Amino acid sequence: MYIRQMSLISFEEIMEFQQETKLEMILSQIDVSKIANKLRKSSNSKGPKGYEPTTMIYALIAMQVEKIQTIKDLVLNLKQNPILRYYCGFEVLGKVPSESTFSRFLDKLCETDELEKIFHELVLHAKELNIIHGEHVSIDSIKLDSYEAAKP
Repeated sequence: MYIRQMSLISFEEIMEFQQETKLEMILSQIDVSKIANKLRKSSNSKGPKGYEPTTMIYALIAMQVEKIQTIKDLVLNLKQNPILRYYCGFEVLGKVPSESTFSRFLDKLCETDELEKIFHELVLHAKELNIIHGEHVSIDSIKLDSYEAAKP
């Protein structure tokens, strides 16, 4: 017979005692509120409300930080890893977005110019902190394999 003892403290309280991870430090430094406001559905719109844009953006950032290769792997990691869900802002025991939800969100995200603005703000902030100098420009010319047909 399998009997599971109830926990005395909540998951959130346990996470407060953990050492801050690289992902947490990165997410705490990036302000995505402007882009989230542009992508958020209005409160009077009909239909399902969907997921909070901030959590979706955090999940995409986590995908890059944790070196997750595909959206499919990201969804799988979010389903299996409650700590990753917690850091991204999803409910620890709740559902996570599907691959198609992430795909639609990426389409909306690419339509805005807010990502470029956030990038420029981060570059200026890095210059202020003397992390980069901005004197040299590097261009990466690595060939990327693509699984889609070329668009004219």
